[in-house]
Amino acid sequence: MYEGHGHRVPTLKFNLMKNTLFSNKIILIAILFIAVLARSYSLTAFMHKYHISVHENGLAAYPQIDDSQLYYHTAVNLSEGKGYTFTITDTFRYPVGAEAFKPSPIPGTYYNNHYPPLYSFFLSVLYRLFGTSILVYAVPQIILGTLSCYLTYVVAKEAFSSTVGLIAGFLLSIYPPIVWWTSYLRSENVYIPLQLLTILFLIRATKNNLDVKNTALSGIFCAISFLCRNVALYLPVFIVFYFLIVFLKKTKKNLLIGNIVFLLAFYLPLLPWGYRNYTTYGTFSVTTVEDWDAFYMLNNEQEARAPLLELYRIKYDPKVNNTMSSKEKELAGKSFVKQHPLKYAKLCLKRFLAYWGPTTQKPSLLKKIADTLIYIVVFPMAFWGFYRSRWWSFTDTGFKPIPALLITVILYYTTLHSLVSVDDGLIYRYPIIPLICIFSAYGFYTYFKRSTGVSPAGKEQINNKFL
Repeated sequence: MYEGHGHRVPTLKFNLMKNTLFSNKIILIAILFIAVLARSYSLTAFMHKYHISVHENGLAAYPQIDDSQLYYHTAVNLSEGKGYTFTITDTFRYPVGAEAFKPSPIPGTYYNNHYPPLYSFFLSVLYRLFGTSILVYAVPQIILGTLSCYLTYVVAKEAFSSTVGLIAGFLLSIYPPIVWWTSYLRSENVYIPLQLLTILFLIRATKNNLDVKNTALSGIFCAISFLCRNVALYLPVFIVFYFLIVFLKKTKKNLLIGNIVFLLAFYLPLLPWGYRNYTTYGTFSVTTVEDWDAFYMLNNEQEARAPLLELYRIKYDPKVNNTMSSKEKELAGKSFVKQHPLKYAKLCLKRFLAYWGPTTQKPSLLKKIADTLIYIVVFPMAFWGFYRSRWWSFTDTGFKPIPALLITVILYYTTLHSLVSVDDGLIYRYPIIPLICIFSAYGFYTYFKRSTGVSPAGKEQINNKFL
């Protein structure tokens, strides 16, 4: 009897683990199905709103001078073998007086350094293979949006547990602004999954004492994401500082090698783009010409005169770009900061509040309501998750590296946009929404486990044991 009972204990544990893994897999598949369904419905609503048929390219949804227009026309030229350029037509007349646009040998065609190249290259491959129907880019972006939900699950599982991962993946799968944005010709749809891959490899590098493989992969994906959106420019600085905090007292050799590998893996892939800019514009640069535009337009006397608690708005004037050079904007922006440090501090605080607020003045009333409702569901619990994760604390096992890594990325974007600019649609916040969903999921997880009398630490030990 005793011997038979002894054999049953491992069997019960194995069955429990197998059943848990099976149920988690089913739940994850259901979440990914919800993500596809929500984004497909959003695309249908998008096409209906702008009266776009499946045979059209979708440009009817955008103003003539718009990021999406430029992405599209640059991608079309790439697909036709005309290089990274766009062509002026009767229906597309993007202002070309700025430094970012230089005439190419093809009449009516201009080289483009207004945005980094990856998203247009992504579109160009699709257009060359399948044509320019709206479905040609929308379906892959639905797939990428669903992939972001899966990567959010994986990152949350690595940071906390599979249960937290499932909750986080579900929150992102139905997050209205992210779901709706999938239908647009905008680079965030490619940038967000690339950033999540960067974070995933950073987590694995951290868990493996900055091993060369994962550290190099994190740097490479960070470089690729930078070529999609230059907003990642200073993220490596924050990551190197994070490495110093986590590994300085553990292994100085691995820290030195890891930092070198990460920085080389980030900067080397950017060299071809920098060389292209040198041959085209005469300056070796991996960033775009318009880097100082947002800073200049959003840090001046006119913006500083607005009340502190007025929800932030970008007053974008295309004429500003045509009348001043990039260097002049840089000097004007720096001059304002030096002459009016308190006014600049006020603008930074204002942007910080807007970046972490529910909405701005721009959206319609219906969108304001939708954005506020999802904000109420996700953000308060994310703040609770920040606290419950104890990412800042030192324990017997040392600094909590994985939650702190997620916080480092969130801190980077918050600092960057507080110091520089926030858009009136809060699109600049989209890259951190998956991480917000992860901490919100952890907040929900700890709150309800606390309410049921099971400590989060105890429950995590059970999860880690069986998962």
